[in-house]
Amino acid sequence: MRRFRHRPDRACAADEAVVHGLLLDRDVDPRWIERAGWQVLRDAGRVPAADAAPEVFARWLEADGFARDLLGQTQLTLVEIERPLTALRRWLLLERRHGDFPDTAAALIAQAGHHGGTWLFDALEEDALSDAADFAAAYLPPLPGHAAPDHADPVTRAVAAQYAGWPYPVWQRAMRDPPGGLDRLRADHGLAPLADGAHLLVAGCGTGREAQRLATDAPGAQVTGIDLSPTSLAYARERCDAPNLTLCELDLHRAGEVGPFDHIASSGVLHHLADPEAGWAALAAALKPGGTMRVMLYSRFSRMQVRAARARIADLVDRPVTPALVRDVRARFIDEPDHPIVRSVDFHSMGGVHDLLLHAHEDAFDLPRIGRALAALGLDLLQIDLPGRAARDAWLTDHPDDPHLRDLAALHAWEIRNPRLFNGMYPIWCAKRR
Repeated sequence: MRRFRHRPDRACAADEAVVHGLLLDRDVDPRWIERAGWQVLRDAGRVPAADAAPEVFARWLEADGFARDLLGQTQLTLVEIERPLTALRRWLLLERRHGDFPDTAAALIAQAGHHGGTWLFDALEEDALSDAADFAAAYLPPLPGHAAPDHADPVTRAVAAQYAGWPYPVWQRAMRDPPGGLDRLRADHGLAPLADGAHLLVAGCGTGREAQRLATDAPGAQVTGIDLSPTSLAYARERCDAPNLTLCELDLHRAGEVGPFDHIASSGVLHHLADPEAGWAALAAALKPGGTMRVMLYSRFSRMQVRAARARIADLVDRPVTPALVRDVRARFIDEPDHPIVRSVDFHSMGGVHDLLLHAHEDAFDLPRIGRALAALGLDLLQIDLPGRAARDAWLTDHPDDPHLRDLAALHAWEIRNPRLFNGMYPIWCAKRR
């Protein structure tokens, strides 16, 4: 399965039964194999040519259950497929044909529920929606209705308001890996396994995917997920089903009120705080001596391509962030399917575009800054994870005595030469000194 996630381009028509089965498996995150699924269909010659008439696409989708399941299970993340399906949706609406292709219409409505209304449409379509109430959800799915709580700090207030609009990240099912991954990592560093009843925290749990995975990885632990967004927590409660997981609305600066913890995870959160190091300090204070922490932080080098993309929409960002603005932002890039922004999963949902290109606040890190923070907070670096086997093999070739990437000075020099190395984030594993 992991090969379908990491190399979807290698999927072929012969893989259809396996990929389709994984797509529908309740223990598999459908995002992991969505692109492989579309590659299977293309390899089989089942996807019509991009310039085919919309009715050709309609008849294909109506007959192809695998394609409809791909649209129904998770958001489409390939603009080369999105564009003709957007034209199909337009034709179904304006020609009043959605009733002739009910399964196709249902798949497009389900897909809109995943992407939140990001697909582009024109004024003619907008006017026609008033006469097509049964198809309007294929364009404009219902928006979350949760108000953002007030916060004294203006940055916190702006970030909370952002996530009140759209939950992020969008997910449908969390991957259920065999439990014990955290214990295996601890063992690699001479740490004892988690005791039964250990207390784990996901700080800034957002929509709950990481909290759900951590709870299933450590079924004997008690996992708490905290976030300041009622919208994200409502989304999480709809999807999370681990019996050992508790979700609550709480600012991570107050994590000590529900601690102390044996392990803390915080992914993609600290760099959105007004003072990231202060937030990190609050988490470190809530961690037991000897406890472990996994923090994921933006790299200022990898974010250069995001800053370049933001420069292209500088004339748009003085407007309030609305669904229409998100679609206008996407329109600047959507004709460039190989642009790194377009290839990002975040480009394909309302909350994702907002987080990627229109975020209220971002303060990215570099490795020297991480080193200073670890030293100041009394945290020992355990390891940094590299993205992919090729990068890890290259590092070990040059640094055979540092398999855990603890030499931050050498890694910093290496990243300068490879600025897209941490295109996601820095995955930092550390432990609190006893």
